[in-house]
Amino acid sequence: MVVELPVPGALVDVVAGAEVVTGRVAQRHADGVVVELPVAPAATEPLRLYWTAPEGVHTVLARVAMRWPVRTGVRWQLLPVGAAERGNRRDAVRAPLRLKVQLTERDSRLVLRGRTTDLSEAGLRGRLELGAGAPVEGAAVDIGLLLRGAVFPLPGQLQTVIGDETGWDVTVAFVDLAESLQDLIRAQVFAALREQRRLSLL
Repeated sequence: MVVELPVPGALVDVVAGAEVVTGRVAQRHADGVVVELPVAPAATEPLRLYWTAPEGVHTVLARVAMRWPVRTGVRWQLLPVGAAERGNRRDAVRAPLRLKVQLTERDSRLVLRGRTTDLSEAGLRGRLELGAGAPVEGAAVDIGLLLRGAVFPLPGQLQTVIGDETGWDVTVAFVDLAESLQDLIRAQVFAALREQRRLSLL
């Protein structure tokens, strides 16, 4: 199946070298797209676009054909290198974040608390404190995640559990998140990435 490039107005994640910048498609042409970014990444190679379509996440390698400043940032004319394909943004938008988190297993009602170690739109990794029982791989969980001073409920599933005498390292995948929650997590992740970049430049 041929995957089309993102349409004008679509949000895109531009992964340039080790940086990730979220922008919006300003124009789409037969041979590429013009993307508006709030800031220009320091590197332009390698460069990959990620975006969400009704059938899932798509990605394509690209190169910069032109770039110019605008009032709200910069615009890049990007030409695809090869065909767009189905992709996974999990690694592209992952940021190290220590946030308070609570997991409640739906079947056992076991409650575990801890902190995340990193966060993405697809899920989280974290460290949980010892509790009344042990988390179970594959269990459906309700996640309470502290974002911007408020606790948000997120549905998820425990993917991996590695325990020791002080707690558990877990990986949790989000399941069927509402679009508003995806946007909130995206904003948190990219704010952390921007701060990471700022600190690296000091």
